[in-house]
Amino acid sequence: MVDNVRWCRFCSFVMVLLFFVLNILTPLTADDFAYSYVHSISDAAKETYEMYFEWSGRLLAHFTELSFLFIGKPIFNIANTVVYCLFVLLVQFHIMGKAKFNSLMFLAISIFLWVFVPAWGQNFLWLAGSCTYLWTATLILLFLVPFRKKYDDANYKLNLPLSILFLFLGLLAGCGTENAMAAALFLLIAYFTVKIINKNKIALFEILGTLGFLISFFALILAPGNNTRQGLFHHYGSESFMALKRLVGVTLVFGKDFGFILIAACAILAFDLIHNKKQKLNMFSCFYMLAAIAGTYSMLLSPSFPPRSFFIVIVFSGIALGHILLQTEIKLPEIIKRNMNAIVVCGLIAFSFSVLNSSRNFIGVYLEWNNRIKHIETEKAKGNFDIELRAPIPVWDKHVALYGLQDIDRWHVEAAKYFGLSSIKKIDGEWETMWFK
Repeated sequence: MVDNVRWCRFCSFVMVLLFFVLNILTPLTADDFAYSYVHSISDAAKETYEMYFEWSGRLLAHFTELSFLFIGKPIFNIANTVVYCLFVLLVQFHIMGKAKFNSLMFLAISIFLWVFVPAWGQNFLWLAGSCTYLWTATLILLFLVPFRKKYDDANYKLNLPLSILFLFLGLLAGCGTENAMAAALFLLIAYFTVKIINKNKIALFEILGTLGFLISFFALILAPGNNTRQGLFHHYGSESFMALKRLVGVTLVFGKDFGFILIAACAILAFDLIHNKKQKLNMFSCFYMLAAIAGTYSMLLSPSFPPRSFFIVIVFSGIALGHILLQTEIKLPEIIKRNMNAIVVCGLIAFSFSVLNSSRNFIGVYLEWNNRIKHIETEKAKGNFDIELRAPIPVWDKHVALYGLQDIDRWHVEAAKYFGLSSIKKIDGEWETMWFK
């Protein structure tokens, strides 16, 4: 048992190290160029304020992104790795209801996210995307910890100073993406509905935390910039037709990006637990499922629903599934128990094949990006500030941040400004990098 624990801890360390290396291999991408003109924290704060009126109400995500573009990508690589570890640990807590580190669970969650998150690179590695999705989701899960503990233990409470601080945590947690906030809001509604039905007392921290969350939530959805962004998307057809089109579109993405499969698995296991095993289902499992579904269909209010927006759906669905699986106490066949070490090793080997396949694309993008920089520096030294570059860089793996995003052929004006050039022009040509062949 001791060897198994040490082995899992070693693999967890390798997983964290891998995440850090992938951050290093990921260059600035897409929106990162558009906001790279920030030269101080005060600039970041000023720009965040202006974006609230001109683009969206994602205050915390914008400020974090702009700040790291000033501080530097190397520092972001370290900070992002720390946040990733905290995020996985919080997912583990919401599944197990315990704060104790479990290396096997850490591995399982990391692999689950690698497989099921539809835009892994955009959500975890892209500087703008990670600040928008990973960092804000981490705050949401942290904010929900006391609610989970209170539900499991009616005597749990926070003292007065911590209850007041929880108000500010609620304010921060409510600054995420629109559908993530909708998911958390529906979870809170379900939570308080059950408390009211059961006539349970509501603690001070629950009131203050929820108040802070609601303030930020309404600041997010009522941001003047939302109207500006909405106006950039042009739709054709009647309103009823567009509503139906969005409903179908969101449902199809929900089914394609594993959300439906995970929720269906949760529902089947929950029904079996209640109907066949005659056991009581922990209501927080239902809260997580409701949050996932709310996070999905709140996208009906959005003019677009890229795969990265379904990050919170996969997170809450995965938590619900893991939470229900622990309650079912599934007894493994003896043959699996006898060969558990071999099965785990085979699973890790299969995962390593996926990582190696992705690494080919990661390394290719990294090398080509460095070739671009060398070419730009060489041309600038010659006095040439009108550069021709091949684009877009070939990307075929969802774990690469550039996957699903547009290269400098779309962001040529912003990239030119970032590199101190007059212009960047896209040209076609064969890619010489062996990683693309």
